[in-house]
Amino acid sequence: MVESLNLVVDLGQDRRAFVQGIRFLMLEEYLSNSDGLVIPEGTWTYKSPTIDTIPRQFNVKIMNSGHHKKRLLSSKASGEPPLLLAVSVHYATRAAIKEARKQLFRWKGLNKSNSMFQFEVSATMPVMKKLCGLENVVIYLQSLLS
Repeated sequence: MVESLNLVVDLGQDRRAFVQGIRFLMLEEYLSNSDGLVIPEGTWTYKSPTIDTIPRQFNVKIMNSGHHKKRLLSSKASGEPPLLLAVSVHYATRAAIKEARKQLFRWKGLNKSNSMFQFEVSATMPVMKKLCGLENVVIYLQSLLS
């Protein structure tokens, strides 16, 4: 049986890896060349996690039951699962954009609720605004006021 070296370190690693995944999927912009390969920019464009990057309520629990006694519970292996769990944020954002687009099409009187759209990594705020049709929402709200 392998025991945790330090449970507080493991919890910190889990949180750090999840936030790192959110940053990778939702905040970083990646430039690519004509072949589609990412152009490395070094550390100058790195965006450190800020208070608004970290979920307000972030519950993490380390499983340490009899069922898990033969599993590796150590800070050396606790980062990968939460890093991959951050993909759930990307998929939830995609679902929210899909719903926003449905609403926009209803406002316009169009029946395109299943319209396709490309939602790539990195899904930065400008990309999300464009996919949601935010400029159209502003126009719609202005039309209600006039």
